[in-house]
Amino acid sequence: MKQENEKNSLESGLNNDIDEQAVAWFIRLRADNVSGEEKASFLLWLNQDDLHRETFNEISKLWGDAGLLQALGEAAQKHRIAPQKKTASIYFKLPLAIAACLALTFLLRNELAILMQSDYSTRVGERKTVYFDDGSTAMLNTDSSIAVSMEGPQRGVELLKGEVYFEVKPDPNRPFIVQADHSTTRVLGTRFFVHEKSGSDEVKVVSGRVEVSDRGALKQPQILHDREAVSISAAGLGETRILDSALATSWVNGFLVFENAPLESVINQIRRYRTGVVVYKDNTLRELKINGRINLRESDDMLKVLGKNLSVKMTYLTDWLVIVG
Repeated sequence: MKQENEKNSLESGLNNDIDEQAVAWFIRLRADNVSGEEKASFLLWLNQDDLHRETFNEISKLWGDAGLLQALGEAAQKHRIAPQKKTASIYFKLPLAIAACLALTFLLRNELAILMQSDYSTRVGERKTVYFDDGSTAMLNTDSSIAVSMEGPQRGVELLKGEVYFEVKPDPNRPFIVQADHSTTRVLGTRFFVHEKSGSDEVKVVSGRVEVSDRGALKQPQILHDREAVSISAAGLGETRILDSALATSWVNGFLVFENAPLESVINQIRRYRTGVVVYKDNTLRELKINGRINLRESDDMLKVLGKNLSVKMTYLTDWLVIVG
């Protein structure tokens, strides 16, 4: 009986270790600064034992993120380098490691391409102002990159990722053109934002006038004036709308300002400036309307400040995982 109890205790301890490892991997993989080596180590760990995969799937489903593992698997399958299930032969370990590294190479190729192309970039939580020779400026928001070409008959900036605020000096002979994933913005002199999101671009004008067209040339260009914005996707240009919230532009002044904004919208903005995952224990809190502002210079503490001001419970399981409610 004693031996059986010891065996059950050992198995329970091993299972607890795997649970802890799975949670640790889940948290780390959702961070914005996860490295390629860490992703390779994760794929190796995942394929060491079926229990690892089962446990990780359970953790992902628990937090509503079952697509995380699927995305990794699909990327590997697409290039026919998906790791196979565990085998007893030691000779398969090296090919598995190679396959994992190759899969990560494809997963990270976009980031590597951006790194090679960019002239200026910012890390998560960082903002940076770039001064051009013509007197124009570009302020890069968190996790953003641009490539710049100021030679020739036109001034050009390519937004590779993230969001940038531009203040352009007028020059009728040399138009200022910003290219993003789905959009082209042409200006002579104005203040405006270009934000490349997942699946779409957003152009927001503070003052002046810009001409916005979709890169697929599906629709006629639109002219935006003061306090107007438009979204552009693969389907073309959307409808022009009025900027009615300071949350969209306040980061330039070092703050996130929110006016009667849903809590989920504010937290999504905060997540751009810090690494980690935010989970809602009480979904009704997502639509809680709030007003206020948060200092971007305290990016690591923004969620704590928000929770304190709203009397909303913020539970930090780790530096990367926060539960709201």
